[in-house]
Order: sequence, then structure tokens, then C-alpha cells
Amino acid sequence: MRDRYKELMLRSFKDSMDVVDAYNEWTEEAFDQPSPVPPQAVPQVAMALYQSRVMDGWGGDGGFDIPEFDDRMFD
Repeated sequence: MRDRYKELMLRSFKDSMDVVDAYNEWTEEAFDQPSPVPPQAVPQVAMALYQSRVMDGWGGDGGFDIPEFDDRMFD
């Protein structure tokens, strides 16, 4: 593949499936009442991996804005 971002996204999806599978196996063994990650969460895990890898490729400051805590949401 020539598009490195597309390749990175596909790699992130494959890795996220592996992470979710490994986590679900671990929860089955470690807890009496396991709480597995549903398959619908794989795209969210993949996106988190992708963003992390892109930011790492940009030197750690990828320009993703994290909003400031807003006390108004508790009023």
C-alpha cells in the first residue's frame, strides 16, 4: 500500500481486534462475572490506536485538542 495513513488505519483495526480478543479472554479467566468488550467497540479502539500512532509519528504533539474541564455541566 502506498498511502501510509490508510495502511496505518488498517493496521490499527487489525491490532484493535487482537486487543479486544485478548482483553475478553483475560476477563473470562480473571473474574467470576466477566464484562467483555462488545464487538461494536472495535472501531473506537482502532481510532484511539490510529490517533495515538499518528501523534507519535508527528513527534508526540499531533494537534488533537483536549477540551478544558467545564464546571457548568454540573450546575
